[in-house]
Amino acid sequence: MKKLTALTSFLLQAANLTKEQVLSVADRGETIPTGRDLGHGVELGVFKYDALIQVEAFNGSSSELLLLVMSWLHDHDKDRDHVGLADPEVDASLNDDFTADVDLAIEFEEPLQMVPDEQGPILFNGRKWRVADVPIDVAEELAGMDGKAHGEQ
Repeated sequence: MKKLTALTSFLLQAANLTKEQVLSVADRGETIPTGRDLGHGVELGVFKYDALIQVEAFNGSSSELLLLVMSWLHDHDKDRDHVGLADPEVDASLNDDFTADVDLAIEFEEPLQMVPDEQGPILFNGRKWRVADVPIDVAEELAGMDGKAHGEQ
């Protein structure tokens, strides 16, 4: 639930909220097996869940709050469209002329990855592992790619 934690922390700071005003929960979570070998580790699956963020007695600009959420998603959850996640939903209940209770529902998907570690707590395929994002090697150059582009004669 890294994304839920990060978004909640961001909103606490950026929207000037107190911890007492905010409740964040992951609801209707499901694990989807993928079993991908990533070289330096494995992704056994993804965790897909509905993040619910409830803000009580919010007295700021509702447009600003929504723009904060949308900007965070744009910068930190770039694969949303690619994996087909639903758009965020918002419900607001006015308390008085100055405050509202705001409920944000955001669908997230996060990889469940692990790397080998002799001291790790997870036993898988006869080895010990620990939870971590698998480092990805990025190619800096291509060699031995002689040939013609698709469609060339």
